[in-house]
Amino acid sequence: MKNEFKNKKVVIMGLGGYGDGSGISATLFFAQAGARVLVTDMKKKEELKHQIKKLNKFKNIKYVFGRHRESNFQKADLIFQNPLVPDSSLYLKIARKNNIPIVNDWSLFLNKHHNFLIGITGSKGKSTTTSLIYELIKKKNKAILCGNIGVSPLKYMDSIKKDDVVVAEFSSWLLRGLLPVRKCPNIAVITNLKSDHLDKYKSLEDYHNDKKIIFKFQRPQDIVILNRDDERSKWLSENIKSKVFWFSKKIFSGKGGVFIRGEDVIFKKEGKEEKVAKISDIQIPGDHNLENILAGVCVAKIFGVKNSDIKKTLIQFKGLPNRLELVREIKGVKYYNDTTATNPDGAVSALKAFKSKKKRIVLIAGGVDKNLDYKEFAKIIKREVKELIFFPGTATDKILREVNVHHSVMHKMSEAVHLAEGLAKKGDIVLLSPGAASFGLFKNEFDRGKQFVREVKKL
Repeated sequence: MKNEFKNKKVVIMGLGGYGDGSGISATLFFAQAGARVLVTDMKKKEELKHQIKKLNKFKNIKYVFGRHRESNFQKADLIFQNPLVPDSSLYLKIARKNNIPIVNDWSLFLNKHHNFLIGITGSKGKSTTTSLIYELIKKKNKAILCGNIGVSPLKYMDSIKKDDVVVAEFSSWLLRGLLPVRKCPNIAVITNLKSDHLDKYKSLEDYHNDKKIIFKFQRPQDIVILNRDDERSKWLSENIKSKVFWFSKKIFSGKGGVFIRGEDVIFKKEGKEEKVAKISDIQIPGDHNLENILAGVCVAKIFGVKNSDIKKTLIQFKGLPNRLELVREIKGVKYYNDTTATNPDGAVSALKAFKSKKKRIVLIAGGVDKNLDYKEFAKIIKREVKELIFFPGTATDKILREVNVHHSVMHKMSEAVHLAEGLAKKGDIVLLSPGAASFGLFKNEFDRGKQFVREVKKL
């Protein structure tokens, strides 16, 4: 496949900041294929220095930083679209007007490879569910982990074997990459459908429509797994042509899937039930994580993983960094990093995970709004939070309009952590769960989490 790109002029629109993400992986792929590569990114060169360092050995790569040039989208042989670049981009419109093909990492990968694909999407819980499924599938088959977790499938373009199972997390933007190839996962999981990214989408319906792409091209023998406890997910089954399985924290009748009965995790298929594991086997806190676990168990059972291997994996699985991650306990105070709570639903789930009769949470929250509703977040803050520390931003302003409580506003993570240390008493929890985006003060949510962990370890 690489030979077809030799000496072709390929424009990479968006290098991106993730080490093995779409932009950098595509640049490496096309450079190794002998293409004449032009990387164009709105960020400054200094912001992308770590990515550029990986590309220094290639003499067939040129760069444009801080802007895009129309001429580059008029004369190229191929445009690579980073997932975060919207289809409505002026420059992509120029490329289409000039009949220049536009590709993405998934259209490239799926045009060459036809491996069994397990895809996971949803508003929250994608990464945890994807990582658990990967660990479960590995008990039975060789697998690769990629997608929205920061690893492009292009990293495995030349090394993947035909029998390897691909386990991939899909954001709504990555799912749009499936449209050109009209392919979908063999097993698709939707963890839930919440309100998110309304700064990028015209409506909630548009956002949810992109999520539905995950089963759009499925065949009758393919499978989609849905959350029966999520109101917005229930109606999806009416439009699905493939087989539907469910997961739920409650017993349900008639349908196949996974649910909780008493202290047992039960799998049901074609009227037959079996106990798979105990709730006590699950090591990560929160009802939202229980849902993630049930989705993973459902995939594992459908794929044929043994119950003993499922149980062993659940006991060993401690969750992921940046998601209710216990960083440290100091003088009886536990510090949790939940930086990936970039919307209010995620922060609400985190606060519910530590619900108690006595207020014991020192919450570090706030940042930039994504045009979301903060009413429920404000209510639970008032009910569960003893001390409140904010980062400045439009989300913070919106929360404070909903709840009038004593609070502090800090502009640096070091200041926020030191203040939290002073406010917390033995038995308390210091929780970073922003419920907002990180633009401005931090490079991204992972930089925000990294800074929190660093400052906590200094205490």
